[in-house]
Amino acid sequence: MKIRVQNYAPEGFIALDNSALIYPPTEAVYNANTFRVSIDLHFAIKKEILEQALHDVLERCSYAKVSLKAGFFWYYLSPNPKQPIVHAEGSYPSGRFLFKENNNYLFKVLYNEHRIALECFHALTDGSGAMAYLKLLVERYCHHAGIAEFQFSGGLDYKARPSKQEFSDPFQHLYDKNLPSYPKISKAYHRKGRGGIDDRVKVISASIATKQIKERAKARGITIGEYLSSTYLYALSQLQQSEVPSQKHRKPIRLSVPMNLRKIFGYETMRNFTLFAVIGIEPALGVYTFDEITKEVHLQMAQSQDRKRLLSQIRRNVGGERTPLIRFAPNILKNPLFKLLSDYLGDDQYSGVISNLGQLELPPALEGTIRRVDFHLSPGLLNKVALAVIGYRDTIVVNFTSFLNNDTELERLFCTFLVEDGIEVTLSTNRETDR
Repeated sequence: MKIRVQNYAPEGFIALDNSALIYPPTEAVYNANTFRVSIDLHFAIKKEILEQALHDVLERCSYAKVSLKAGFFWYYLSPNPKQPIVHAEGSYPSGRFLFKENNNYLFKVLYNEHRIALECFHALTDGSGAMAYLKLLVERYCHHAGIAEFQFSGGLDYKARPSKQEFSDPFQHLYDKNLPSYPKISKAYHRKGRGGIDDRVKVISASIATKQIKERAKARGITIGEYLSSTYLYALSQLQQSEVPSQKHRKPIRLSVPMNLRKIFGYETMRNFTLFAVIGIEPALGVYTFDEITKEVHLQMAQSQDRKRLLSQIRRNVGGERTPLIRFAPNILKNPLFKLLSDYLGDDQYSGVISNLGQLELPPALEGTIRRVDFHLSPGLLNKVALAVIGYRDTIVVNFTSFLNNDTELERLFCTFLVEDGIEVTLSTNRETDR
């Protein structure tokens, strides 16, 4: 089934969605633009059954059977005739994609004894889209393994014909050239961290009882996501205070918080449909208590989700894509420009990223089968630590991913605050102690 969307790709191919345009030209060793979602099950995972399940997913979601091509003017998606590869899981998640070793697919299916994982290059989809693929993959695995027949709430229906909306680019439909563009934001504080770095993505994972953190958040009139964002800002503010003794020289501390636009605008696309709330504090004004931070976060998140503000962001982003100077410049000239734009409108503006996929609702057939659920982001060169959050049953998992070899001070401050606020935290890590 061919799906045509409004785009600038060669005839017969599919253009990248507006959010995805930035990822191919900025992809690098320390800017992988990847993420991982995974589900751990109580039974052993068999590769040959997982390959059957993956075949089903691509049969249902033919728009994922693509590879990335570099044209003269634009990157675009092209049909991929190769078979996907199922990989054994390694020690480090969300690393740089080696596309040729993955038969040029933009997603990667991995497994270990009990885990089914899906890693994505961000040009294909966002976290919500990847989770939809993973749900369908687990459904089909359980079907072929004879374990159970079920469908995840809000997931893709394997038996239903894909709708045109599934691989459309809603940003193009929502673009309004008559709106004012979104304002520029000043540069934020960036923590350098101590010691060396390498491109292995080190993880410290904090498992938290949902009931406890929900109670602490409710007592302050905020959501769990706002509570975790406030904790992140509070930890960063402590780090900046120790690094910059002079109050007047302290820079703004901000977080980039991806917002899923599907419910806000009513589009159920499998492409990227995310914008980013940039929320934070101004430490040059003085030291913030945690409760002062929560008030700022609650107010700023509410403002960021306002439809008019979101449409203004879309006006800026899509308008930039449609500018003739950008549209018709060759890639060899455009790639360095996109890197500058990525810094100017992205990394420069915030001090860290926290992405929250929310609660994974489990079908009754899987209630006693799920051992664990995870979500990991790839960190960046400027912001070397990222946070990814996901919930299942009575647990919330916060995964810190980092390029820093030995410096875990941010993670320590974050988890210490949770414990001091009356929340039990269980930690695990893939960090080695011999290097």
